Amino acid sequence: MKLSLIGAGNLGRQLYREFLVAPEVEILQWMDRKSNLPQTDEGVTLVNQIGALEEVDCYVLAVADDAIEEISAQLPLSALVVHTAGGRPLTRIKKQERKGVFYPIQSFNSNRRIDFSKISIGIESSSPDDLTFLKKLANQIKANPLVLDSKKRLALHLAAVFANNFTNHLLVQAEQICAHYDLSFDLLKPLLKETIDKLEVLSPQQAQTGPALRNDSKTLAAHRELLTDPELITIYDLLTKSIQKNTEK
Repeated sequence: MKLSLIGAGNLGRQLYREFLVAPEVEILQWMDRKSNLPQTDEGVTLVNQIGALEEVDCYVLAVADDAIEEISAQLPLSALVVHTAGGRPLTRIKKQERKGVFYPIQSFNSNRRIDFSKISIGIESSSPDDLTFLKKLANQIKANPLVLDSKKRLALHLAAVFANNFTNHLLVQAEQICAHYDLSFDLLKPLLKETIDKLEVLSPQQAQTGPALRNDSKTLAAHRELLTDPELITIYDLLTKSIQKNTEK
């Protein structure tokens, strides 16, 4: 399975490491626009221009979502071109007839190594043969291939934003509240671990606790008095009302 990897951001670097050790995958070239090196430490050819890419079985685009259409349009017409975006449809690749999606359902940071054997990869393709190729590619890096059309993948991406990005933003606010009152954020880490661990045996609905659920008006009011940022007060009120409304359902 000869492929070229385009993109060297957080996801691109993770995929490079996984493809590198996959038994039946050969990375012919890796495109990193910021690199002027001839090759990686492992001997994979590095290029920094689309025009330097050779023809391969598959081009994997680990690039910014808005760059998918522009970059794919510069690749060979006969190639299988695959993007990795959860929030973009298969049709974002317009030029090629052979197109696909290879969307790892995970959050990636440069300083964290992800165990791909514990995640699923949403795959989609315009042809049955290429879908089989993408299933095999996912299996090569020990991930679970999950066939999703563009609408379902977008819905899953939306759910992931709520579960990961929005949650992390709230943790940023929690850390700042702790700092404002000279408290260590580390005090919350056992609570956060339990919040995730209990989802192994409970649904999120069953796991919900807190003053909003109990309609504890005195605690809710005391919390609001501690908040000095009007935007945070709005967020607190919106989430409180959302929990209460969901409980009523």
